Amino acid sequence: MLPSPAESGPDRRGAAGHSAADSGLMAAPVVDAFDSAGSMAEASVRAGGCFARALPLDPTCAGTARSFFREAVAGIGLPGDLVHDGVTMASELAANTLHAQGNVEFSGASQRPVSGFPELWLYVRGAGSRCELVCKVFDSQPGWKTGSLPDVKVRSKEGVNGRGLQVVDGLSAGEWGAHLTRGRLGSWKVSGKAVWFALRVPPACDVARFGRPDFSPWQAVNELEAMLGGRGLGGRLVRADEPNAGMSVLSVSRDLTVWCHAGAASFRAADGTYQRLPLIDLVDVAEHIVWAHEELRASAAISVEA
Repeated sequence: MLPSPAESGPDRRGAAGHSAADSGLMAAPVVDAFDSAGSMAEASVRAGGCFARALPLDPTCAGTARSFFREAVAGIGLPGDLVHDGVTMASELAANTLHAQGNVEFSGASQRPVSGFPELWLYVRGAGSRCELVCKVFDSQPGWKTGSLPDVKVRSKEGVNGRGLQVVDGLSAGEWGAHLTRGRLGSWKVSGKAVWFALRVPPACDVARFGRPDFSPWQAVNELEAMLGGRGLGGRLVRADEPNAGMSVLSVSRDLTVWCHAGAASFRAADGTYQRLPLIDLVDVAEHIVWAHEELRASAAISVEA
């Protein structure tokens, strides 16, 4: 199995609702078809982009997540049993966002959510026998109602905390986790967390057989600049290109620098481990960078408080 994104992080484990209709929030598409002249911000899931949709703030979020999952995987040849498992898990993760709406911001008298609302993301990483479909559900509450990620191995007789995650744990064969991140949608991109699962895609599926864009180092940094800027991290980005060395470097913050070289992006995560990820998985690369940035930011805040 591919190493899962949360395996090197600390979370690795095998307000009243507002109706979407009342708020006027429309789950507009964020990605479309990708061609050689386009950018990853416009790419389809099949082409290596990220499908992103806003979820309602009421109990319809679970059903909406099921519909969005089916929409995202349509046409990529995913077997029906995996679609069923993915729909079920996406529904469980979306339902958990009903307990994580304390940081949603609304616009004036219309009470339309403008930032911090839940989001569903899907993208592909890997290829061939190592291809995975990754689904993440974002909310703008970095912590958990219970104070920490529920232990899915412990069944509580006194409450339902973690029961949805037990379903996710079983259907994903332990390929799930959670990490800090930032939103993709809304008027501004707020901090929060993503809970994710991964499904191994059979090699015969179209999305596993067909290649995704193979970026040069400078092209990769171009795309990363755009993707990170779109997540609210554009203010401090500094790049340096070394054509003779076949390398491009992107400084994200004082403690986070990304080297793109020889088909891979490398950087040091907040826990001190070094990450090396293939450039064909650029959406996953960008998500790891955002994760590392948010972990470093949280650690710095704790140090100041101490």
